[in-house]
Order: sequence, then C-alpha cells, then structure tokens
Amino acid sequence: MRLLALCLSFAILAGCEPSGQQSRLDEPAKASDANSPPAGSAGPVSPAIPSQAAPASGGASVEEIADQSFQVELESWGKVRFVSAKRTNADGRKELVLSLKDAEDHTLYTFPQPKLVESWNFESVKAVSFKDVDGDGKKDVIVLADYVTGKGSGGNTAVTAPSIFVQKDKSFVSDYETDKRLNASGKITTMSDVVAFFKAKAKPEGAQTAPDSDNNATLAKVNRNLCSRVTVSNMSEDEIVQTYENEYAKHELDRSEHGQDEMYRYIGECFQQETDKLLANDSKLKTQTDAIHQTVNEAISELSGIDYIRDGGGTMWIHGGNRTIGMYGYRLNVYANMKLNHPNPASKKYDALAEKLDSNLAKLKEQGVKGLEELTDAQGVKDAEKDFDTRFSKLSTALQKFKELTSDKDEASLYLLELLTKRVGASIDEPKSMR
Repeated sequence: MRLLALCLSFAILAGCEPSGQQSRLDEPAKASDANSPPAGSAGPVSPAIPSQAAPASGGASVEEIADQSFQVELESWGKVRFVSAKRTNADGRKELVLSLKDAEDHTLYTFPQPKLVESWNFESVKAVSFKDVDGDGKKDVIVLADYVTGKGSGGNTAVTAPSIFVQKDKSFVSDYETDKRLNASGKITTMSDVVAFFKAKAKPEGAQTAPDSDNNATLAKVNRNLCSRVTVSNMSEDEIVQTYENEYAKHELDRSEHGQDEMYRYIGECFQQETDKLLANDSKLKTQTDAIHQTVNEAISELSGIDYIRDGGGTMWIHGGNRTIGMYGYRLNVYANMKLNHPNPASKKYDALAEKLDSNLAKLKEQGVKGLEELTDAQGVKDAEKDFDTRFSKLSTALQKFKELTSDKDEASLYLLELLTKRVGASIDEPKSMR
C-alpha cells in the first residue's frame, strides 16, 4: 500500500467552537446504522441522528455531541453542519459517528470509521479542526478523541488517538497510515501536538532549529543518501536493512521500536519512488503493480492482526507488520524489474505453491484462537474469536485477489507468492513465541 503523502506546509490548525462558529494492524469495519448511509457514503437520508439518544438498527443508540458539532463550509459540500455523535451498540461497545448534515438536518454524508480505532471503545471527542493537510486546497478534518483499547496492560485506561480524514470529491478518506504514525509517537494529546508533529517534519534542512528539528533534518539527509546508494546496488533486502541500521547507528538516529518502524517505512518509500520512475512509461504494468502492492499490504496487515489476537496482544506483532509492509516497497520493485525483463512462465510451480498457500490458510483457520484461554478470560476469548473470524475473512479475500492479479503465473508472480506463502506458514507452523 502506498503511503498517503501529506503536505506538511501548514503552520496552525484552527480550533473549532460549537455550532454557529468557526480543532509486521488494521481493525475490521463495522456495519453502519440502518438510518444512516454506509460509512464513507454520500446521499441524503432521513431521519437524521437526533440530538438525544435514540434507538437505532440492531439495538444501537446514537447521541449527538453538541459541543463538538460545528457549522463549516467545505469545498465539495458548501455550508454544512459537521456532527459528532456517540453510538452505543447492542453489545455495549461505543463508537464515534461523524457526519455532515444540511440545513434541514438531513444526513448528507457519513464518515468512514477510522481503521486505527475501529475495535476500540469510544469515550469522548477532545477537539476537531478543519484544515488542508495535503495541499489540494480542500479542508480536511482532524479529530482527537479518547478511546479505551482493552488491549495489553493499561488497556482500560483512556488514550487520545488522532484521526485524519482527507477531503476528496464528495467523500473523505480515512488516512490510516498517518493516524498510525501520529499515534505511535505517543505524544499526541492536543491539536498543538498535531501541529508540532508536522511542523517538525516541515523544517527546511538548512534552517536554524531546535535539537529535535535538527535531528529530523539529519534523518532526512541520511535517508536521501541511503536511498541513492541502495537503489543502484545489487544488495539483498537483508543487506539493505543492515546498511540502513549501520548508518542510523553512525548518526545516532532513533533506533527505538518506533524508530525501526520508520526506518523500514523509509526503505519502502525509497523503492516505491524508484518503481514509479521505472514504470513511468508503462501505465498498464504500473496499475497492476500498484494493485498488487495494496493487496499484499492488506494481507500483511490482517496477518499481523491475527498474530496479535492469537497471542493476547503485544506490540511486537504491530512492529513486525509495519516492517514487513515497509519491505514490500523493495519487493514490489524487484517484481517490477522482473516483469520488465520478461520472466519465464512458472505455471506448475505457481499452482503447486498456490495449493500450499490454501493449505496454510486452512490450517490457520482450523487453529483459530485455540490456547488463548490460557491468557485471557472467557469474554476475551469470545471477542478474540469474533475478531479472528473478521480478519481471516479479509485475509482470504486479499489473497484471492492477489492470485487473480498474478494470474500470468510467471517467475515474477512466483517470487511474491513464495513470500506470502512463507508468511502465512510462519503464523501456523512456528511456536507462538517465535512468530
């Protein structure tokens, strides 16, 4: 999945006042209220979400959050009312519902559920801001809200998580990669923190800055130099990672778990840029490569989530998923180069390996969350089973799409299939403590 590029040129995110005035992990999507359009959809519907709690489809109820609902003018919508609401589902879990309404209180659009927080329990909205963050001239939406994750130690303590929604033509896109990066920093609790996060990354390399910004400038320079070196080399991916690690150590750059995640992301972005240049004159292959890249990233995200569920939590699975996704920027570059060099057919090997992949999937489904009862209570196991089933379904869909996208069954396709088959096998064959 290519990372969504954000324009980091804004200096101040405008805070909002109440209505009438002008702040190697994905989770499954939830069904929308029957009285609202599906998440991320447009079109007038009625009735709108009332200001008082009211029953909704499936025993859920929704309640507008008056002090976090605002009149705003959006380029693709004109003057509308942005509405924050809390939905309490039949199982007791609460989620944030965001929508746009017209002057007659009809719902024009319901925002998609941010992937980062979809399985968390919503507590409250802390701030909302409308600001162009990707430089296309349209206001985007930034929401800070408190959630209870229910995962790991301290899982019952509310944490503040950011959600970025990028405005497109009559829709908003939930920017999961940016949400994840902001959240992973562990420093985002106010809109000012969001401002500081992006301003630090926007500083010109030669500017006189504070130590943190100087470090960011050094990081950017080191990554540019590394990218120039590795893309013209014949290094293996292990050699590339070692080269980056050596340079990061030499310049005393962040080598924490988050810093390592970022390093792999930079590797992926480096080779993604190289792939874009490589395929600039081959739109058909570029479209195919981009589609495969996105599909593979979806599969890896679901696999990381499955490992997380089956082991009762633990950030190591999140970090592992992030780093694997980063490396697929390099791996899809290898794929593109192989395709341009007209790889030989490999139909028999491909079909045999596809059968192995299907077998691995069947074993993974059969194993499910067995053994999790040793780590959590009965309700926790029940919730984990539900999450596993949802993630496994998404994983199966992604891998089926991958096979459709690589139906040419040549050596380039076989290269990627081998990687995916090995990754699924690692989740079922090795002891959990070693995955």
